[in-house]
Amino acid sequence: MGDSSSPQDGVEARKAAIDCVRRIDEYESYANIVLVNAFKKWNFEQRDKNLITEIVYGATRMQRALDWAVDRYLIKPPPAALRASLRIGAYQLLYTRIPPHAAVSTTVEASSKKNRGVVNAVLRRVAEGLPIEWPNESIRLSYPDWLIELVESEYGMREGQEMLEYMNSSPPVTERDDGYIQDLSSQWVVENIDIQPKELILDLCAAPGGKATAMAAKGACVVASDLHHSRSRRMSQNIKRLRTDEVLQVTTDGVQPCFAKSTFDKVLVDAPCSGLGVLHRRADARWRIKRSDIDNLAILQLKLLRSAKELVKPGGELIYSVCTITEAETSNVIKSFTKSVDGLKPVVINDSRWRKKNGGVFLLPQDHETDGMSMFKWQVE
Repeated sequence: MGDSSSPQDGVEARKAAIDCVRRIDEYESYANIVLVNAFKKWNFEQRDKNLITEIVYGATRMQRALDWAVDRYLIKPPPAALRASLRIGAYQLLYTRIPPHAAVSTTVEASSKKNRGVVNAVLRRVAEGLPIEWPNESIRLSYPDWLIELVESEYGMREGQEMLEYMNSSPPVTERDDGYIQDLSSQWVVENIDIQPKELILDLCAAPGGKATAMAAKGACVVASDLHHSRSRRMSQNIKRLRTDEVLQVTTDGVQPCFAKSTFDKVLVDAPCSGLGVLHRRADARWRIKRSDIDNLAILQLKLLRSAKELVKPGGELIYSVCTITEAETSNVIKSFTKSVDGLKPVVINDSRWRKKNGGVFLLPQDHETDGMSMFKWQVE
């Protein structure tokens, strides 16, 4: 969570933040898209954009804690606009260095006239009650109960809570030498692929193209495929911007790809996943993902691995990576995969930055201030 401060007259920025949070809550809109549209609508200086982004992402990420903090002083559940005002005000009070009087006064003024009285009264009560004594860790950490239970059951209470705590903060921004913004964990995946010049590599679930362009930069000829046209368009923009001639883009279903068997020297399956390793980047994701989604994604991941294995030349390599850390999508998928196919030899990944587990490696976000990531490799015989 942030250390942003703002001048006391930043009312317009708070108005925009309230509108964004309301849209995310009322229409179940994606936070990043709502912000993009807001900055097209309003002409803000960069400082205000930074403040709005922090408040909107923070209020969305921490909404369970914020709602508990304000609901103690309400008689009934508030409508969406009032809820948005209370969330952005409480977020400033609890998680930023903005002076309490400035957080309250600007939020009150930014609220609709009919809500100002309630917003003023409730936020003042919240400010007077700081620091808050939370009733339990689920509310303090602001995650769904099932997610906390899952993480703690797989990694233990201490390490699980460290991970969840870290993903309540804004992630660092890391930039490659070519100017592409990409988390270190994704860069380290590519670093651990032994790429030889002119090798033909398939990135089976490639959008938005970060790993594909990184592999091309190391001398490979990369076929970057993805199923979804919208994601493929974004990938095409990134490929053009980076002027990467060594990437051929294809739209195809990874489960039933349009490629001949034994075509590629290497195949990377950077599979769709629950994204539980990147919750700090996707403010609303923790409220969207369901426990059942993880099981469904694991089924898809297994299908992708099976189809990808058939595309690798004898002696080539199959690589699996996901930006999540659940047993279901990593160790369990790998066990099912290796039991169901023949001709695979595990390839050991020797990189001290990663933890080893079940023949592969993984990163927890708090280890190196990266995304959570898991990676496995095999030689196809």
